[in-house]
Amino acid sequence: MQRSRLDHYLLDNPSLQRRYKKIKKHVNRLIISGYDITNRCNLRCKGCYFFEGERSSNFNDDRTLDEFDAFFASEVKRGVTMPHFAGAEPAKVPERLALAAKYWNRGVIYTNGTLPIAPDLPFMLHISLWGAEETDARLRGKHAFRSALDNFSRDARAVFIFTINRQNIGEMAEVTDICAQHGTKLSFNHYSPTRWYGSSGTEMPNEIRFRGKGRFSGPDDQLALRLEDLNIIRGHIRELLIRYPDTLIYSSYYNERINSPDVLFNIDSQTGVATNCAILNSAHHREYRTDLTWDDADCCIPNTDCATCRHYVANYSKIMGEFHNHLDSIDQFDRWLEVYETWCKLNIRNWDTLD
Repeated sequence: MQRSRLDHYLLDNPSLQRRYKKIKKHVNRLIISGYDITNRCNLRCKGCYFFEGERSSNFNDDRTLDEFDAFFASEVKRGVTMPHFAGAEPAKVPERLALAAKYWNRGVIYTNGTLPIAPDLPFMLHISLWGAEETDARLRGKHAFRSALDNFSRDARAVFIFTINRQNIGEMAEVTDICAQHGTKLSFNHYSPTRWYGSSGTEMPNEIRFRGKGRFSGPDDQLALRLEDLNIIRGHIRELLIRYPDTLIYSSYYNERINSPDVLFNIDSQTGVATNCAILNSAHHREYRTDLTWDDADCCIPNTDCATCRHYVANYSKIMGEFHNHLDSIDQFDRWLEVYETWCKLNIRNWDTLD
């Protein structure tokens, strides 16, 4: 029987084979869905993905625990094996998180890190970060970074997610060093403007597409990244991956892809929605609102403008879904595998110790 190109790569390279088999063993049957489980929050951050737009925050948050119990049970029956909990701030509803832990032993909680989360919950914690201490406090209204470090710096579930924007690019090295000193893991996200301030199609010129406005921004107080910022970010991350290999969870190949000046998704000119978003195109993924309804047009960050989206959840998923596009050479396959492994380290507890 003729061997496939993938078979050649794996049989000729035992290291690649081990890495690929590990992913097939632990990740192959994961079915992910997203849940905004509360519209309550203790912060009002500039550029907040939840409150900046009508696709997340305009829904009731009055479901009972019994209703959540039945809902989570129905989601397990639907096949979901890895929930992602977001909202405003999931830590405001610990009883709902505890209930979810009855049904799942894997998942992710997206949190600002300023409130404690029960140590026995089995979910990874992605802790949002908007810059070094003073910048983070200015953009969020309080010293969230300091509180998050106090709460979670030694928590093996925690990964700090630094959302890079126009105002904090120069703080990437400082923040990485702080995380290294505290023994916590760090990764990067790119700020992506919302649909309120984005384009409705690909015909929008780049000088406008990348102008963007934050929720409370004025003309001289922008979060949105410019085209020229992307090359700077790429260079910073290259250096930081070398200097902090034990702190940063990030992919070199992803760094090149995410900082391309091109629009990263194919956009429907009529709707402004991405046609090749792996999350939107997933048969099982749903992004539930706080009233437990959902819309097929909503991805993991429903308010984000698809034409300017560089959000890490959507773009890791996109590359991971491009398996067949990375089989032309063993180097291309290795790059794809590196992205997938990085996703696993971000989303699956104790990935490095799994066999």
